[in-house]
Amino acid sequence: MTHKVVLLDLIQPPQAPNSAAEVHRSWSGVSSYTDAMYRILLHKQWTDYPRHMIAGMTASVFRLVVDQGLTVESISAYNWMAENFVAADFIGVTASQAAGFSFEPTFPLYQKQALLDIKASIDRGGGAILWHDQFVVVAGYDDEEQVLFICESKGNEVVRLSYDSFGRNSTPYWYYQVLEACAPIDLWEVCKESLIQAVYKWETHDYMLPPQDYACGAAAYASIAAALQSGTYDAEQAATVLRYYAKSRWDIASYVAGLEHLSNQMDQVIDEYELLANLYTLIVEVIDDPISWNSREPECVQSVIELIRKAGTTEQRAIDAIKRAFPETIGNRFDDVGLR
Repeated sequence: MTHKVVLLDLIQPPQAPNSAAEVHRSWSGVSSYTDAMYRILLHKQWTDYPRHMIAGMTASVFRLVVDQGLTVESISAYNWMAENFVAADFIGVTASQAAGFSFEPTFPLYQKQALLDIKASIDRGGGAILWHDQFVVVAGYDDEEQVLFICESKGNEVVRLSYDSFGRNSTPYWYYQVLEACAPIDLWEVCKESLIQAVYKWETHDYMLPPQDYACGAAAYASIAAALQSGTYDAEQAATVLRYYAKSRWDIASYVAGLEHLSNQMDQVIDEYELLANLYTLIVEVIDDPISWNSREPECVQSVIELIRKAGTTEQRAIDAIKRAFPETIGNRFDDVGLR
């Protein structure tokens, strides 16, 4: 018996931006895990928060990772299994997931099970999150045609992905996640914890990434400046990476602006992240001049390098302000700030 299910309302793009500022900052670049997750949360009616709140509460927005060449891979270079599971857990969502390499001899078995899990989630009205050279949403399937219907998390264009093509990406990684249930959370405890995780992400190198190839957190700014100074980067990919992190820093500024009551020290946290967002706005304005940026005009590149260095100093001040806001909690964790 053949079967076809398409969750039409999951294909519709998320609700319109809430303000003129968000319209100005909208950007249809690489789709992140948070983008895909947020679309499903809205579909399931598990949240009525704006996207920047989910990005902040999951702590995903605080990640900052770059490789030496500022390639687009930088954006998704992290431990998906660990961080995406924790991101869902932070906001009270139970998730199941699996990942691996398509070159492994057992891949056909995993592929078969993945398709069963994803289709079962669609049958329950939930959809799924899938890695297909970026994080996408699976909104339906058709057994007769042997295809999944996927869409990028910021648009409504549906792409057909054959069952056999599942997990066969431009890189050998495959991954999917199903969001199964949602439980109530203590909102302000989650928000406080997310800021403590921001400190951890800033100060800790991701142990999954070779340190000679990747820089994380505070070290990322020096790496970005060095790559731009050396000229060993692809201008288009570097622009995508910088725009992506500009969007994340705008999201952080919007997120922390609503957390003033968490501590009497939050004012400086809010001020520093607003300054950081403004610096990234200036960075985007420079790289939005394609003639100067793509031809690597020295004045243009040096301008971005100077702004990046200022951004690094500013974000360090923001992290220092978070540490002053929650000294007891952070101090009690000693050398493992990420422990919760």
